[in-house]
Amino acid sequence: MRIKEIINKVLFKYKDSLNQYMLVIIDRKCNSGTKYLSFELIKHVDNYYIYVESEDGREVAIPIHRVIRIEKRGGEIVWSRT
Repeated sequence: MRIKEIINKVLFKYKDSLNQYMLVIIDRKCNSGTKYLSFELIKHVDNYYIYVESEDGREVAIPIHRVIRIEKRGGEIVWSRT
């Protein structure tokens, strides 16, 4: 299953508990090299980008190839690129 399909499945099937799901993305600006984003911040997704709301309210496009994992809070891995 493609990452876009999995993200959309979580967005629609678990819309009442989006705060329980996190995207783990590659972020070279973070010391750890990864960043966790709540599914609550996702506005929409297409074949190439995930559009999220930034801290200052702007919409930011994140390339879909930067997603390395989807986790539930508590560490359960829902999907992983590896």
